[in-house]
Amino acid sequence: MSLKNESVTILGAGIGGLTAAICLLQRGARVTIFDQAKKIEGFGAGIQLSPNGFGVMSSLGLASELISKGNILEFINVQNFKDPTFSSRVNLMRVTHGNNNPHLVIHRSDFIQILIKKVLDLGAKINFGKKASHINYNNKEIEIFFSDQSKHIAKLLVGADGIHSIARKSIGCNKPPKFMGKVAWRTVIESKFVPLFDLPSEATIRFGPNRHMVTYPMQNGKLVNLVAVEKRNEWVAEGWNYSDKRESLEQSFKNWPVNVLKLLSVVEDVKLWGLFSHEIPAKWHSCGIVLIGDACHPMVPFLGQGANMAIEDAWVLGEELDNSINFNDGLKKYQARRINRVKKVSRASLANGDIYHADGVKAKIIDIGLKASFKLKPSFIQSKYDWLYGVDVSRGD
Repeated sequence: MSLKNESVTILGAGIGGLTAAICLLQRGARVTIFDQAKKIEGFGAGIQLSPNGFGVMSSLGLASELISKGNILEFINVQNFKDPTFSSRVNLMRVTHGNNNPHLVIHRSDFIQILIKKVLDLGAKINFGKKASHINYNNKEIEIFFSDQSKHIAKLLVGADGIHSIARKSIGCNKPPKFMGKVAWRTVIESKFVPLFDLPSEATIRFGPNRHMVTYPMQNGKLVNLVAVEKRNEWVAEGWNYSDKRESLEQSFKNWPVNVLKLLSVVEDVKLWGLFSHEIPAKWHSCGIVLIGDACHPMVPFLGQGANMAIEDAWVLGEELDNSINFNDGLKKYQARRINRVKKVSRASLANGDIYHADGVKAKIIDIGLKASFKLKPSFIQSKYDWLYGVDVSRGD
């Protein structure tokens, strides 16, 4: 079949949903998008667009716009919180991963604006202020009911509605997530308030006992994106936008170097969320409803792959639907092509979380290993993730 003039509904106008819309629109589909936000807002923090995700964006014709708004990373520094010397300094410009795509960091709102402009240019409409309350499958039609009492009938529904997905619940994926014993703060800081923290082309990961911190610049160094994670025994509920006080962040990192404390001292708006692990569902689609991104397989943040996996999902979904004999065949091929890769990325992300929060003897062994690997064979660190970053699904990988 061809997607030309086929009607597709997308629930969710985040990175995954908007990318899916572009992939489908460019193949001739007619796309309708619904999102619960009342309007386009400048929200969120930084997004790491790694080479595997950038490859898809390049194939969609968005590379130059993303580069103009983002920062291409040249180095990733790995540092013990007490040691001013780097355990490892990875030169990303020497690592091609077989595709020459860059590691790019960008503010989420800038990314969303680029995607929305492309969607609108391709002729689709985004319906804001439409929060889905429940979904029914009735006589070969998908009925989406919204909180404003309206209803929409869909032939094919792409669930890109995030970690609290109504679409996921509608196909019977209701297994609760498991709290990982870690919480994360995220904030964006204007660089004018602090001394130069990282160069505009560098990101830094700092490790400490039971906690770590990631910083990288955005908007050509005007902003610093900060994510800080620590172990914690209890947390109430899964979510991304619980507000917290700067003082609690400072207290958790009070023994860290002065330059880190200076950075934390100018934090104004900080969000705190608990980190949960999700079992990858065995069923990604049912009755014309299909899941992508966080609605299907939320990722913990320790590889920066949440958005990138959603982007890969979007491309593969569009490609398989366009090349299959019918929707159901395309959905089966989409899941078959994606599930093993997503599981591998999820396992690697969880493993990184354990490494980042090692303590005592284990932490010392990891630190020694990193320094030795960098000195003796730096290419090992640089090529460790070729299996991840070297894949470009838009080239058929």
